[in-house]
Amino acid sequence: KCAERDRMSLCYRGKEVVRQRLETEMEEQREYELDQDRRELETLARFDVEDYVEDCKKRRRKSLAVRAKEHRRHLQWEKEQAESEREEKSRRSKNAALDRKYVELAKQKERARIALNALRHAQSSFSSSNPFGSLLD
Repeated sequence: KCAERDRMSLCYRGKEVVRQRLETEMEEQREYELDQDRRELETLARFDVEDYVEDCKKRRRKSLAVRAKEHRRHLQWEKEQAESEREEKSRRSKNAALDRKYVELAKQKERARIALNALRHAQSSFSSSNPFGSLLD
């Protein structure tokens, strides 16, 4: 009876050891799978971060390119405005010079008209003594 009880006890302990070993192996397998899942998630997260950083760099480069293009456009616009202002100033000074010229011509015409009128009136008083009297009529 003792031997059978010892044998049953050994059998029970053997089965218990096998059950504990299986449970331990199953627990280790679950932990291994969880660890693999964590690593996969970390890898995917790292790729997402790298993609995000690369996207940020691209957006920054595009932003810099757009700002540089806008700066070049602004410089071109300023250059065109300066050229337009210079042409406007040149046209105004040319027109002012022409205005002065025609005003001077008008003044000369007016002085000549006044001189001719004065000569005509003076002719009546000394028409015979003026050698150019015939030209004035």
